This record gives sequence, structure tokens and C-alpha cells, in this order.
Amino acid sequence: MKKLDNNSFNINFIEELTVLYVEDDPVIRENLLSCFEPLFKKTFVAVDGKDGLKKFKKHKKEIDIVITDINMPYIDGIEMIKLIKNINPKIACLITTAYSDKQYLLDSVDYGVNHYILKPFKIDTLLKEVEKSYLSTYYIKELSQRNREIEQLAKMFNSTPEPLELKELEKEDKEYKTKLTLFSEIIQMLDRR
Repeated sequence: MKKLDNNSFNINFIEELTVLYVEDDPVIRENLLSCFEPLFKKTFVAVDGKDGLKKFKKHKKEIDIVITDINMPYIDGIEMIKLIKNINPKIACLITTAYSDKQYLLDSVDYGVNHYILKPFKIDTLLKEVEKSYLSTYYIKELSQRNREIEQLAKMFNSTPEPLELKELEKEDKEYKTKLTLFSEIIQMLDRR
């Protein structure tokens, strides 16, 4: 396997993700799976859209991101994503495809696909897009956790919790400020939809 350019993505972040990978081409599936297994925390593999939907339903609490092809038998990738988004509208989804058809791209945007990558691609590029796709979900979870911690502390000290304000978080550290700015921009983009 080619050496990865770890400067293009955060390997520690990638290693914590559980992925559902859906690909009907056995050669592509096996090649990418051999790259995914040592990188991701866990990888569920499906051979088509019908199998992908079934595996998502079975493991929906574990899966962080869905990576899928478009053109597949039984249920195509876009239809599968539509059905998955009915179960979990916040799940991050990424499409890999050999087709650059404008209608596929428009349909994928309508169903909340985070990224659309044309084959062939470098594994580094895919991992960078995986990281970007999952970031908004990650930051929502982080902020929710911080709010729960503040509420617990407020109960311990028998006071009313004040809402978590951006100014308070900015003081903590510059890195977190950058992440919150990105999160804010993502939320604004989602609100415009």
C-alpha cells in the first residue's frame, strides 16, 4: 500500500470512525477495504444498495459515515442514502463514482450528501473528504457533551446553567476557536438549505 500523506488529514480522527462502505465492484471493494481496515476503527462492507441499507439498519448506532458508489444493483447509492437519511438525517454520507453526470450531483445534494468524489481518486483525497464530511456531526456531539457537563456542574453547585457562549469558548484555546468557526459556518450553510 502506498504511504499516506498524513498532513492532508488527521489520522487520530480517522482512526475513531466506523464506516459503512458500499461498493458493488468486487475488485474496487477489496482494494479499498484493504486500505480502510487498518485506518478506521471499524468498517462494515456491503455489496450493493440493498445490502447497504440492511447493514445500516442493523448497525446504525455504530456507523459514523457512509461511503458509497452510485450505480449499483437493486438500490442505487443515491436512493440508499435517501432511505438512510430517513433513519438518521444527520449521518455523514460520501459518494465515490466514475460518473460525473450533473443530475447525479444535483440529486446527491438534494439528499444531503456531504461530498461527491470522482473515480479514480487517491486514498489521501478520500480520507480528507471523509474527515470533512464527519466534522459537523463531530462538533455537534462535542458541543452537546460540553453543555451536558455544564448542566451537571450547575446542578452540583445548585445554580442555573448559563448557555455556552462563543466568547467563553474562544478564551479556552485558539484551536477550539478555529473549530467552532468552522462549525458555525457549516450550521449556517445547513440553515440556508
